[in-house]
Amino acid sequence: MAIRVAVIGLGSIAQKGHLPVLSTMKDIELMFYSRTAEKVTSLATQYRIEKATNQLEQIFEWQPQCTFILTPTPSHASLATQFLNKGIDVFMEKPASESSEETKQLAELADAQKCIFMLAFNRRYAPLSIKAKEIWGTRKVTLGIFQKSRAKPGFKGLFNHVNEELVHVIDLVRFFCGEARALKTTYSLGMDDYVMEVISLLQLESGGYVNIVASLQAGQWYENYELNGESATVRLNIFSDLTYITNDETKIWKEPYDSAWISNLYGRGFVNQIEHFFNCVKTRQQPITNAWDSVKTQQLVEDILTKAQQND
Repeated sequence: MAIRVAVIGLGSIAQKGHLPVLSTMKDIELMFYSRTAEKVTSLATQYRIEKATNQLEQIFEWQPQCTFILTPTPSHASLATQFLNKGIDVFMEKPASESSEETKQLAELADAQKCIFMLAFNRRYAPLSIKAKEIWGTRKVTLGIFQKSRAKPGFKGLFNHVNEELVHVIDLVRFFCGEARALKTTYSLGMDDYVMEVISLLQLESGGYVNIVASLQAGQWYENYELNGESATVRLNIFSDLTYITNDETKIWKEPYDSAWISNLYGRGFVNQIEHFFNCVKTRQQPITNAWDSVKTQQLVEDILTKAQQND
């Protein structure tokens, strides 16, 4: 029998990352919700969806078994709470909420309701990220350099940039290096308080260091992640290529997709993460990127922001 899946929010991330994958999957029945009636009609027609509405209560009347919450962050906690209270499993775009305390409350509610609750940190599920973690193995990172830059700014204020844009980078710090704490954060603002640069130095629980760097005045979008330690180096150009270096050898893996949104969604981790969610729905096993794991990522986000305030 098909799993009834409510897609809540039909904006950019839904259209570019999630709907192209969900629409090809077997044994699921999609239903769409957006506050914008025109968008509901257009996408329901495009994907041949019979159940589509701009009324949230109608979604609940259709009794979905799980939901994809793909709306802007300020609406996450309220929407997730409504679905979890009805015992409906939740897949939600990052970040989970606007604070670690709010995310903790969602995690507790999911546990109480025995619901699956997964966050969409797609970079963890990208094949090259998985390969990088595999070849790094159990080595300790002594120095990591994590950079995510763009050609122009997109967020006003440091909180919005770190919580919305750099949260992927911060989550990958934990994925590759383990837990960390912030030592110092510096940043610059341009016109209208748009973030232009961010540098944050972290110390790992294992003793090493990670430097997070972002420029919003770069030549183009790019994400580079470098791990150093125990006579080895891993360099990951996200979604594109991976290099492993020791004194004895250099190995390179390249993938046939690049940074454009028209590129392969498997390479970007969307296929793997969505399949992982449905597997967890069926088996009732906790997702890799569950709500409690997201609490730790948001706590590190807040630590980075706190160190920036101390330096102001």
